Amino acid sequence: MKLSQPQKRELRRLEIELQACVKSANSEKAAEITAHIQTLFGDDRRHHRLLRAKLWCFEAALDANSLGYAESGLLGVRNLAGRGTRLQLEASTLLAVCYLRQKRYTDAKKLIRGVVSHLAKIQSNSKRRQFQKRLVERIEEECILAELIGVQEGVIIPEEVHAKAVLLIQRSSDNEIFALLGNSIPSAALLVLNDVRDYSINLIAATDRKLLPAPAIAERPENVGKKAFAVLRRIAWKTFCSPDSELYKMWSKKIPAVFNKGYFAAAITATMAHWRIGIPLLASGVVALAMKYSAQEFCKLATPKSLMIDPKDMAN
Repeated sequence: MKLSQPQKRELRRLEIELQACVKSANSEKAAEITAHIQTLFGDDRRHHRLLRAKLWCFEAALDANSLGYAESGLLGVRNLAGRGTRLQLEASTLLAVCYLRQKRYTDAKKLIRGVVSHLAKIQSNSKRRQFQKRLVERIEEECILAELIGVQEGVIIPEEVHAKAVLLIQRSSDNEIFALLGNSIPSAALLVLNDVRDYSINLIAATDRKLLPAPAIAERPENVGKKAFAVLRRIAWKTFCSPDSELYKMWSKKIPAVFNKGYFAAAITATMAHWRIGIPLLASGVVALAMKYSAQEFCKLATPKSLMIDPKDMAN
């Protein structure tokens, strides 16, 4: 279907809004925008711009942890997208993420293996390597998150989290805090990570794999800690960075009380409770690192990065 120039302008405006929904994990608004986009294409359900919009919608649902809705939608896009196209690869990867969250590791590994086997069909070297980097980063983070969900090593008490975070800031370097985070990750997460890597990710062509961190380096405690911080920062983005939250308002204005009254600890406690993660030391490490950033720096770094690649996006 060929769109008119006014329709093209409207589509691009809606796509920009939809991408913003991914960054804020606003699943409900994403669904509304996608429904509007669908009306532009009439009965054409296979147009690549419509399928891409649906992928953004279901990615927002994933980040909101609406797994049932995301799974059914992603299965639909995979069936409609052309075999081996980047849209199908992206849909398959996001579906693998959905399966990892559900601890359906065999299903996830098969999907990731299938994605890797078709990477060569992305003819642009820069686009292929960009997608591979995002694929590996996201899958490794999701392997860690999958094994964090449901772990209860103790009750997370905000006052204790805050006190420990202050001690870490006073006595530890950033790398030492990252190593602490890495060492607090359940060993099962590393087993899952290695299993997924051995079954699928290591099938990436050797020339491209050289551009990715070697497994021995990636598994150092400080590097595992960086992955854990990245995934926790991702799921905590709304709690830490909502413009309406008292934490963000005070943090962005550098009001001293935000640093000494336990606001950060309360925020991470709420996030980890929502995701059923009960590891107090992990909470303290995240708080310590977050308090070293300005609100603007942290929220820019923590903004969820879409797995999907906009055609105009040539960034890493």
